[in-house]
Amino acid sequence: MGFKHPEDCHSLEELRNEIDKIDEHIILLFAERHKYVEAVVHFKNDKDAIIAQERKDAVIQQRRDWAESKGLNADVFEQIYTLLVESNINHEMNLLKIKNSK
Repeated sequence: MGFKHPEDCHSLEELRNEIDKIDEHIILLFAERHKYVEAVVHFKNDKDAIIAQERKDAVIQQRRDWAESKGLNADVFEQIYTLLVESNINHEMNLLKIKNSK
């Protein structure tokens, strides 16, 4: 999926269209990421393995660092990834319940 450079856009509409294309691409990437999150449950057998606090903390810190290195607001991306990871943990917990009920 190709994107125009911002300097190649000549109107507000063009800029907004490019933003929409990028957002759609981001959602597609999150959907792909979600497949991996679901697959992880095959290797986890209990709540502690799903929560994996050290991994969780490291992932959030790394994403924060990545955001900061790109000139983005690290606090915002820490919040985004905290929400994402918490959502993933909840989803994994539900999948584990299903897995254990079989």
